[in-house]
Amino acid sequence: MRFKSRRRKQGPDCNTGTYRVQLYSRRAVLIREFCLDARENGLDDMDAAEEHLRQTLPPTDRSSLTVALIDESPDRHNYVQFDINPVK
Repeated sequence: MRFKSRRRKQGPDCNTGTYRVQLYSRRAVLIREFCLDARENGLDDMDAAEEHLRQTLPPTDRSSLTVALIDESPDRHNYVQFDINPVK
């Protein structure tokens, strides 16, 4: 069996003090990737960043959205994953 692979585009370069955010569909397909600056958005920690994303990301109409929040700081390697459920 052969697996097809696609060359993945390099994601945005996140600097120290930022979080990498990856949005996945229900079928685990990467939809979007972006950086979230902690200082610019007044975020003290990962919990604040998660709450910020829960409030600012628009809910989908059809299926859930999985959010991966990754701390890009060189001395910390934290990762949080959560779902945003569709509006009923």
